[in-house]
Amino acid sequence: MDRRDFLKTTSMLVAGSSLAPTLHAATAGNEGRGRTILPMNRGWRYSRTASEAAHAKEFDDSGLERVVIPHTNVKLPWHSFDEKDYEFVSIYRRRFRLPKEAHGKKVFVDFEGVMTASTVWINGERLGEYKGGYTPFSV
Repeated sequence: MDRRDFLKTTSMLVAGSSLAPTLHAATAGNEGRGRTILPMNRGWRYSRTASEAAHAKEFDDSGLERVVIPHTNVKLPWHSFDEKDYEFVSIYRRRFRLPKEAHGKKVFVDFEGVMTASTVWINGERLGEYKGGYTPFSV
């Protein structure tokens, strides 16, 4: 597998549709500026195996592993491992509901770092793709 194919086929990120009941909006020093920050590190579902069906809003993710982000999808030793051990496409899903006060406004989903490449889907709609391992990006 060459580098370009590897970038195309690693680390898929899928966002779901309904907020976990424990998620609360927090405003981080931006009172009066209209910026609301929603903590989203908890409540993720993970599968080491990719599935095109996972993009769909109605996909049943109840059987996927529960994880907290940041998450290590495969633990490797510091030395002497086969690079093929981490060359796979995985799925992360997170359900959330947009707060009423955000309806009709621009909404950004910020990621602090995703391995190599990711495609972000919300409610079955592809929002974008990012290639650039472990660096921040927004959709």
